[in-house]
Amino acid sequence: MTRALIAIIIAAALIVALSGETGAQNPTRHNVFVSLIEVKGGTTADKLQPPSQNPKDLSKGYEFKGPGVADKNSPHRWEVSSYMFAPAFVTVRQGDEVIVTAFVVNGDQHEVWINAPDGTVVVPKTTWRRGREYEARFVAERAGPYQLLCSGHAPSMTATFFALSK
Repeated sequence: MTRALIAIIIAAALIVALSGETGAQNPTRHNVFVSLIEVKGGTTADKLQPPSQNPKDLSKGYEFKGPGVADKNSPHRWEVSSYMFAPAFVTVRQGDEVIVTAFVVNGDQHEVWINAPDGTVVVPKTTWRRGREYEARFVAERAGPYQLLCSGHAPSMTATFFALSK
C-alpha cells in the first residue's frame, strides 16, 4: 500500500469517526404533504362510446355519469372520475417518523386510516372532510408497505409509504 492510499484511508476513517456516522442510518422525520383529489375525464358519445360496464361496478373509487347525465345541455357527453391520494407512493426507512399532512380537495368526506405491513392499524380510522387539512403520524417500525386507505373509495384511493429495511 502506498503512503498516499494509507493517508486517504486514515482521513476517511477520521471523517467517519468525527461525524458520528457508522454506516447505520439515523431515524429521519418525513413531512409528507398529500392531497385527496378526484381526477375526471369526459368526452361525447359521437367521439367515443361510453364503457359497456359501469366503472362503479369495478371499484368504489370510480364514478361514471352517462350521456345525458353528465351535462344536461349536452346529451351525448359522458364522464368518468376516480378518487386518489397524490402522491400515492413515498419511500422512507425503517424507524423513520412519518408525518402526513393531508388536504381534502374533492369528496365531501373520506373515512381513512393507516395500516402497518402486517395489517395492524397504526393510525385509527377517522373522517377527513373537504376543504380541511389533517395530520396523521406514525413510526415505520417494520420494513414494508404502510398503507393510507379510504374505505369509501378503495381500492383506487390508497397511498403507500414503503419502509426500506435498516
